[in-house]
Amino acid sequence: MKCVQMIVGGKVQGVGFRLSAAEIARNLELVGFVRNEADGTVRVDAEGDPDRVEQFIQQIRKGPNTFVKVKQVDLKYLEKQQGFKRFEVR
Repeated sequence: MKCVQMIVGGKVQGVGFRLSAAEIARNLELVGFVRNEADGTVRVDAEGDPDRVEQFIQQIRKGPNTFVKVKQVDLKYLEKQQGFKRFEVR
């Protein structure tokens, strides 16, 4: 199991980023969450199969839909699982 936390910057709020990211995560059978932050970034925590987590990271970096403009992804691998049951939009 691989666990990752991403803080995504750019044009990522008000453009369907959270719903698109959640759909991708669910299709990859990942668990975790995505939420808007007060500073205009989006936080994404995800856990799952290591290869699928890496696929997810790549898709987030590209932007999960055509309206999103990802400029920065601060990526941190976590050593400990957070115990998520599903992937949710917060």
